[in-house]
Amino acid sequence: MFLAKFQQVNSDKFKADKNGNMPFIGEVLAGTATGTIYNGTMFQRENLHENRVYMCQNVIDDEYPDNVQTRIISEVSLLELQPLRTQLGEAVLNVESPE
Repeated sequence: MFLAKFQQVNSDKFKADKNGNMPFIGEVLAGTATGTIYNGTMFQRENLHENRVYMCQNVIDDEYPDNVQTRIISEVSLLELQPLRTQLGEAVLNVESPE
């Protein structure tokens, strides 16, 4: 599990989804993540907001085993933030680079 805040991508290195929405990338604030990209349409559909802190986890879908997915579990309040940062530890993003 990890804490992250998200911003929508505005780079031509990424493609919009079938609905024309660009993905969101999370900045890891605590804990260890193996990926932080979140689908733009799902971000809007789930009524999530940029720059708010969310508890997240990475999952591997059996249908797409080469693609690490980010699941947003819940928003983190300001009162919860510091205890969770202490519990989860230093922010680490372990992304494998293509060979």
